[in-house]
Amino acid sequence: MRPDELREVLSRYFDGELPPEDNAEIDGLLASSEEARDYLTQLRELRNHLRSEPTDASPDVTGRVLAAIAGKRARQPARRLRVAAAFVAGIVGGMVFIGLALRQPAPVAAADIPERVLAAQSHVTSLSARLQIVERGWHPDVPERTFTGNIYYQAPETLWVEIRDDTAYPSSSWMPNHSRFVVDEDTAWSQSVAACPTEALPGCTPSETRVMVMTDREPFPDASPAPLDLIVPVAGFSRAGEPRLLGFRDIDGRRAVGVVVTAAQVAALLDGLTTVGNWRDVHPTDRVELWLDQEALVPLAFSAFPADTSDRMLWAIRHGYHDSPDVPILEMTWTEVSIGDTEPVDLPSPPEDERAVSSGFSDRQLTDLVALTTTQLPEGMTVHRSGTIDTESGTAVSVASWSDGRAWLKVRWTQDWQATRLFGDLGALVREVPIGSGIGYVNEHGDRIALHGDGIDLVLVGSLPTEALLSIAESMDVTGRPVPQTWAEAASSSVDDARSAVDGLLLPVDLEGFGAPAIHVDTGIAFLSYAGPGNRAFLLTQAVDNELSPPLEANVRGVTVRGIDGRYSPDRGVLEWVEGDLTIGLTSTTLSLDELVGIAESLSDR
Repeated sequence: MRPDELREVLSRYFDGELPPEDNAEIDGLLASSEEARDYLTQLRELRNHLRSEPTDASPDVTGRVLAAIAGKRARQPARRLRVAAAFVAGIVGGMVFIGLALRQPAPVAAADIPERVLAAQSHVTSLSARLQIVERGWHPDVPERTFTGNIYYQAPETLWVEIRDDTAYPSSSWMPNHSRFVVDEDTAWSQSVAACPTEALPGCTPSETRVMVMTDREPFPDASPAPLDLIVPVAGFSRAGEPRLLGFRDIDGRRAVGVVVTAAQVAALLDGLTTVGNWRDVHPTDRVELWLDQEALVPLAFSAFPADTSDRMLWAIRHGYHDSPDVPILEMTWTEVSIGDTEPVDLPSPPEDERAVSSGFSDRQLTDLVALTTTQLPEGMTVHRSGTIDTESGTAVSVASWSDGRAWLKVRWTQDWQATRLFGDLGALVREVPIGSGIGYVNEHGDRIALHGDGIDLVLVGSLPTEALLSIAESMDVTGRPVPQTWAEAASSSVDDARSAVDGLLLPVDLEGFGAPAIHVDTGIAFLSYAGPGNRAFLLTQAVDNELSPPLEANVRGVTVRGIDGRYSPDRGVLEWVEGDLTIGLTSTTLSLDELVGIAESLSDR
């Protein structure tokens, strides 16, 4: 192909104008040709230059955006992960990582790692450490940034993370990425520079740092990460299968065990340490080589590498990243680690002239806890904080929380619920389960359980496994009833219901690292949502139809799946094909195309 022909084809590829069947050939060309990748990068930079212009100070809408995201968290998977001063990011080019979609032999037996991480959460009551961070690929003019910092934690709701940017920037127009994040039970505040798009740097960064203060926080609020996920990556190992074991080594005088995970698995950890500041993005399928303290299972070091896949490569080009699969984009080491014997410290206070935003929670003793009497709390758990929340709708909501110093449980309930959906924001896909003599509803990620009782609606959430939450719910003095037929969750279904609605229904075989699906059935269509560790999840859709609808975006490529010509939409993470009388789709923004194809190959009607 002549250079001019190549440029024309790549331009059409970038604009999504090629037929789907031609995209696979271009993917292969990009993987082998540095010239092709460079030209695609030039196209992206030209487009960004044409659509970008310097701006003056603009209104800070971060609070409203975060609130909107928090409200949608249970209803849709995160479309990207922010990587920062922190603990992980990663890559597995193929199909080997914790929570692996399909069963594969691990090089070293490591089946006890997930169970040990879950158990460790109840043993780490305090921690302090120094942080050393290296970030690569943030901006072409600043190929590498270095940071030092400190982290201090006291269970269950005290956290102080301080990050200092030691990078030598090209000029004074670049703002150092210093950040501070403090949680002190019912108060949280942060101070940092504002985040900016790569193509707009450095001019888009305001000269003044941004301070956000929140008071009257309920225990373990949904809109912010629980401090425990920043210390022991519990969420990333819940429902995880056998990890790939890297081995053992000494880090700063501590014996460490290494495992391979993906960025999606440690999303809670990443979110917690990248809440504030201006950091590069990391792809959910990136591989993380994570080293944990052999005894306490707290992170000691990690190296994050870009996933070597075509969809990840196109993502990097669109973000302006020049990542190499062999070079870590993020490295971090914890030194001077002290676990369990850290003395309390005086936490810094927010600036006095900053206006605080109240979350509406009031600490108080509750008199109606008798309705929530439970005998199945884990040993050592006692009441932590309790109180009531002032809601905009006027609904009276009570909150009680328990903790043993590390693990935590929270119950929210109301006696005047008027909405036509389950209390507790479980999302659209739920699973109906027996609980004692009644029933309950579990969300697709398995970390929320709702009960609709006589005169009371409640939801349980915590750092405990789904099975433990179910046992606690069963021990409560509340009998769950089926929701009214007019509620959305009344359509929650079983596998048998799905088979009845869709003749020849296909299900994954030997699926490891994911819980039982939440299922919704409509006329001739079934939705099955599978959740794994961290943010790893996928939606399997099957409909009685033999024709795919037109694609929703131009950037669609042809893919062979199960010996059939299908298509893949990288922007939405959707793999689709027609098989017999069924149209089948696998959707995920946290699994790679290779993983989705692997799951598709395992589907069976048995």
